[in-house]
Amino acid sequence: MAKGKKISMIAFLFIILLTLVIGCSNHDAPSSNTDNASGNSSGNVQFHLGETINPEQVSNFNPFLVNGNWQTLFEYIYEPLFYFNPVKGELMPILAEDLGTWSEDQKAYSVTLREGVVWHDGEEFSAEDVLYTFNAIKEHKVLDQYQIWNDKRLKEINVDGNTITFHLTEKFPSLPFYLSTVEIVGEHSFGDEDPSTNLNKEPTGTGPFTFKSVNESAIILEKNAKHHSNVPKIDELVINRFNNASTLTLSLEDGSVEASTGTIAMPSIPKLLENPAAEMQVYPGLSVFSVIMNNERPGLEDQAVRKAIQLAIDRTALIEKAEMNAVFPANPGFLPKAFNEMVDETIFDSPEYQYNIDQAVQELEDAGYSKNANGVFEKDGEELSFTYNMASNAPAQNKEGTMITQWLQEVGIQTTVKLVTWPELTKLAMSGDFDLLQNSIAFPPDPQAALEVFHSRMTAPEGENTPGLNYMRFRDDEVDGWLDEASVADPETRQELYKKIQKRIADQAPVAVMYNVGGHIPYRVDNFTNYNEEVPVYSALSLSQIEPK
Repeated sequence: MAKGKKISMIAFLFIILLTLVIGCSNHDAPSSNTDNASGNSSGNVQFHLGETINPEQVSNFNPFLVNGNWQTLFEYIYEPLFYFNPVKGELMPILAEDLGTWSEDQKAYSVTLREGVVWHDGEEFSAEDVLYTFNAIKEHKVLDQYQIWNDKRLKEINVDGNTITFHLTEKFPSLPFYLSTVEIVGEHSFGDEDPSTNLNKEPTGTGPFTFKSVNESAIILEKNAKHHSNVPKIDELVINRFNNASTLTLSLEDGSVEASTGTIAMPSIPKLLENPAAEMQVYPGLSVFSVIMNNERPGLEDQAVRKAIQLAIDRTALIEKAEMNAVFPANPGFLPKAFNEMVDETIFDSPEYQYNIDQAVQELEDAGYSKNANGVFEKDGEELSFTYNMASNAPAQNKEGTMITQWLQEVGIQTTVKLVTWPELTKLAMSGDFDLLQNSIAFPPDPQAALEVFHSRMTAPEGENTPGLNYMRFRDDEVDGWLDEASVADPETRQELYKKIQKRIADQAPVAVMYNVGGHIPYRVDNFTNYNEEVPVYSALSLSQIEPK
């Protein structure tokens, strides 16, 4: 880590004297983003985390819901049975005592819960809370984002004292990774509410931080002094809310905030890192930024058009010019390199899927399209003209969208750009009310889960919300069959099937990948120390350990 600048002894004594005379000027609940990051007027140690959080993202604090909230918040307040550490690519027990055990036939998985866990309100945590959480997902299909309860997976859950046993219909070795995606809620706090509509305005979890308040400028959390294993050394975690990445980045530069969860104006990275107090944690991960194509829309239902869009995107230029090399190359077959031997490495660099404007044009001409007087390809009187949705107030995303729409114009595909908020992008993706949409697709830490993004059971007709992440409305019998076979296969067979699926996805191009994102986490080391770089530095596990210098 970078060392702070030295100051003279005279200056040091002057600062001490000045501090004794005037005290600390910060407020307990900040009304701006310029408070000192290490304390407030009552002497509490505050850590200021900055993030772009729109008003739509504080409409509920319900960890079951995928919209209307800022999902990262739940990591601090609630806890899952297991945590998937993207830095190391491994599971860690959280509410579970260990990583659990499988039955001999691999159709039952038992997890013993950690002792000494209590809810923030003092109620005792029990196996019944875990049972309630998973049954709520079962009873409200809209909450089962990753299809844990489909007819080939989870069948029932039994409780015996402090042990939970998950019974499966068929072998499903990925189950522990799927369990890491579910934050456990308390039956006593959720039991009388519909979990699919509960706004949960006063969230009560078991995590290392408790909810204190929310206002227009910040979400304020307090340390959980009764946490079972990681009592934070800071008194308050203040999550400062910003309207856009540019103002957040300025606050990182001037030290008003100590870190973000990854939001930063990417062109500002070189300037930020010139400061010896600034660090950047970078690791690959489980999110693929893409141009998501609605495969049900006229024109986009044609594989040749989707292939042309795929060929029109210069992924190397996006990474170098817009993301400042702080992200990773994406696989045209979608599966990130984080999954090691399950990935078909040959697809990454195959000329068949690389940026090639001439080949994109050839694909369209071979499929019977021709350019009209406006230079736009058309067929049977229908132009290839699409609405292109992307996030507002996101400088890097806007730059990338501009680059991509210009490349599409070179090919002969016309776009009309529409800027919407991040929550609106999610709504559009789920309902299918879009042509093209630039956003990330994040999935559980398992290759099966990543590729099941493309299973037909993960989608729905346009106008209905998807039960999974198949926002593309992509349906392919071969992909479905290979995925179903892989879900119960031995590792060697799974590897073969996954490579078939990746090739099929790359060829059918239901989505045009841009790059893979895990973490590019900016943080400062001048006021705080003891960040845990073995996990994401903004994670609850890390922020429970940090302490002021």
